[in-house]
Amino acid sequence: MEGRSGTDTPVAMPGGAALFRPWSCLFLAWLFLLPATYGQENGPVWAFVQNLKGKSALKASSGYKYETARQVFDRLARARGDFRQPLPAFTMNNGEQFVAWMSPQAGAIGLEEKAYDLCAAMGADSLNALAALLAHEMVHYFEKHDWTVHFAEQNSALSTADSLRGKAGSDRLSQETQADYLGGFLAFTAGYQVYDMMPRLLSDLYAGYGIPEVNKPYPSLSERVAISKNAMGRLGELQILFETAGLLTLTGQHADAATYYQEILRDFPSREIYNNAGINLLLAAMAMFTPAEFPWVLPVELDPQSRLQGQKSGWSTGAAQRAELIREAMTHFERALLLDPAYSPAYLNLACCHLLSGDTEEAAYWIRKGKKLPERHSATAFRVVEGVIAAREGDLQGARTHWEEAGKAGSLFARQNLDGSQTANAAVDKPGLDRIDGIHLERYMDDPQIDVEINLGNGIFTYGKQLPHSRIFVHSADNHRRYGFFHVCEGPCTDKTRFGTGIGSSREEWQNTHGPGAALVAAGGSVYAHYPNQRLLFRLSDDHHVAAWINYRISSP
Repeated sequence: MEGRSGTDTPVAMPGGAALFRPWSCLFLAWLFLLPATYGQENGPVWAFVQNLKGKSALKASSGYKYETARQVFDRLARARGDFRQPLPAFTMNNGEQFVAWMSPQAGAIGLEEKAYDLCAAMGADSLNALAALLAHEMVHYFEKHDWTVHFAEQNSALSTADSLRGKAGSDRLSQETQADYLGGFLAFTAGYQVYDMMPRLLSDLYAGYGIPEVNKPYPSLSERVAISKNAMGRLGELQILFETAGLLTLTGQHADAATYYQEILRDFPSREIYNNAGINLLLAAMAMFTPAEFPWVLPVELDPQSRLQGQKSGWSTGAAQRAELIREAMTHFERALLLDPAYSPAYLNLACCHLLSGDTEEAAYWIRKGKKLPERHSATAFRVVEGVIAAREGDLQGARTHWEEAGKAGSLFARQNLDGSQTANAAVDKPGLDRIDGIHLERYMDDPQIDVEINLGNGIFTYGKQLPHSRIFVHSADNHRRYGFFHVCEGPCTDKTRFGTGIGSSREEWQNTHGPGAALVAAGGSVYAHYPNQRLLFRLSDDHHVAAWINYRISSP
């Protein structure tokens, strides 16, 4: 979104430089983006909205407000994970003209203190509001929404310049819609809850800045809210696809999960999505190894005995097929590294791929590279894999040393390898039905009520249902011959499983209650304990307490 200053006074820009505009506007672009030249050095600024009567910035901001906004900005940048082009700089000033802006030529995204204050006034949603605003501008930057305008300005003498200017205007609606829903999904993957945030934020920003409902040449406030609401529909679909893909992966429906990830990658090719898609393929390959072939556990799966018991991979189980899945998984992890060479989970997962392929030397190479990275959240997982490498090479004492160190750091995977409990009997089921928000999943399956339906094509559908304290995700394929129903108890949900386990239950409680037969899967920064016989999943917190639990039903293999 591009804007221009209402006066010829200096505007504080990234780095604190004061830039003057020698007024020459090449053209007025339709919708939110107004090319305005502030000087040849930094070019036009694409403002979120233009406040003609607002004061110009006099100084750059610092202190608590800047640091808080910067932390949100950095978190969004990490979630985007696309380092093929330079990350934009972040700046903040005390102006009251643009709310937020993106300067493509300066390579910067900026925020005004007044906009920060209005976000802070939203109370518990203050960080979510900041994330929605900054992610919107970040999408404009990474998607190069300024390209057509910039090319036309730089080549105004060409006969194609006029047609490009016209195209710039016609592209605005789709670009703003894309910035809303992709910005929302970016914020969502960074851990912010921004669904339906932008319509409310727009209203608060217009009121706080004193901007009238009709503010030419921008669309009216009501039009912008309508555009944002339309974008939220697609954002909601992406979120449902993302979460359903994860649930399908966790319960072994890898072929269908792969279709979901490919759909998401069409819109949002981030390092996390490539990594998740790779993990799904890697788990599918791991499901094809018998305990005799690979008796150890890796930081993506715990219990080898659960690999082919009651879980549906959707692929054949031949050695050639699993080798192909591993190669495809490696391709996804390599793409994640192309976006961000410092993304440590991809190094860990590449090491696991080579280890499953029998190449311990190459696995050790990727572990060494990963351990050199400044981001060390995968350090414990690296130790687990080092232990498996040592065990595979016959160094049992070295393996035990690695696993003991990782176990001291809290790794359940390391403890499983140390205990050798991968041969434990599967947990025994307990009669009864789980109830969440007063709903038995079996009865819901007989007459499902839905809020959202998404058609992925090829006979694959996804459905979503929001309940007061829980959510239901439904996957259907092949005329419902393949299906998955997932009822998620999280957040304010206080319901317990038929075993008496609920949110907050400790590791000792859920292990003693449900038995030792859980399979663990590391996914999306969390660890899940999976009881296939009981058709229950537990998402665990860092201290291994239950953070959420999921009751599910899936089709038989």
